[in-house]
Amino acid sequence: MFDLRKIEAFCKVCEQRSFSKAGEALFLSQPTVSAHIQSLEREFEVRLLDRMGRTVLPTPAGAVLYRYAKQAFSQLEEAKVEIRALAMEVTGDLHIGSSSIPAHHVLPEILSGFAALHPKVQPKLTVSSSLAVARMVLEGDLMAGIVGNNAITDPDLIASPMLESDIVIIAPARMEMPPCVEGSKGPGALAEISFASACSLNWILRESASSTRRAFEDALRQAGHDTRLLRPRLMVDSSHAAVQYVRAGLGVSAAARIEVQRILERGEVRAFSIAGVHAKRRFSCVVNARRMPFPIATVFRNYLLCATAHLHPGQHDRDEVPLLA
Repeated sequence: MFDLRKIEAFCKVCEQRSFSKAGEALFLSQPTVSAHIQSLEREFEVRLLDRMGRTVLPTPAGAVLYRYAKQAFSQLEEAKVEIRALAMEVTGDLHIGSSSIPAHHVLPEILSGFAALHPKVQPKLTVSSSLAVARMVLEGDLMAGIVGNNAITDPDLIASPMLESDIVIIAPARMEMPPCVEGSKGPGALAEISFASACSLNWILRESASSTRRAFEDALRQAGHDTRLLRPRLMVDSSHAAVQYVRAGLGVSAAARIEVQRILERGEVRAFSIAGVHAKRRFSCVVNARRMPFPIATVFRNYLLCATAHLHPGQHDRDEVPLLA
């Protein structure tokens, strides 16, 4: 690794053709400039300057080094200008990641609105599991990530609550429903069936690593139920696949309401819940506490949280970190 101070001193000697004048220009003593040049010559194992009395000229090797050094310094200056621009305005690439539910059902309209407000921004979206997105934020590959709260386990992740969605059970529109549990229900409440009735149904289950499945099974266990009693008909590796097989009539599945709301409204599937079971998916926007936030990332995060505020009114868990200014 070259020492830029030594390279700078070398270039200045070439330009001034004098050690003493180079030292004056750089506010260095002549012995210091000479020491820098000698160090470079030892490093390259070649003479870089010819001392011709009071005049100093670059050797052929020195001319090569001077040419490349000036190109490098010019590029560094360009980098300074670009960095200052990034620090002053919302522009450049916006590298973000998201788990599948927010990516498919929340972000499209939000990114469209953000891009309209900030046309100089080029969003780049990576869709993966919550755990993978959280890891990429920690490793510095993403400026921000939208993940399920189960993935927020590292203290270097600063999390801001973004949205919350009930987990409902979806069933084919033509399926004959089991008997509902009796009891008063508020307006808009889902029909409820007993856990015993749920165990008689054919279930389309997500893979064991699915955050939605884990949240649903955790809620069942908290209600005192044995999740092993559910009868699996099919195992799938995506929420989209689970929904499609439900629509096809193969069975029932647990899904975040936010991802099935539209097909529920169109009557393509129906939804119900299990009595006494209250399962939710919570999502947050996370950033790396060890990275200096550029304006582009901060502005996007603020826009994202404002745009989704109606999806989690008043929902700020005590163990989550609020949005930073």
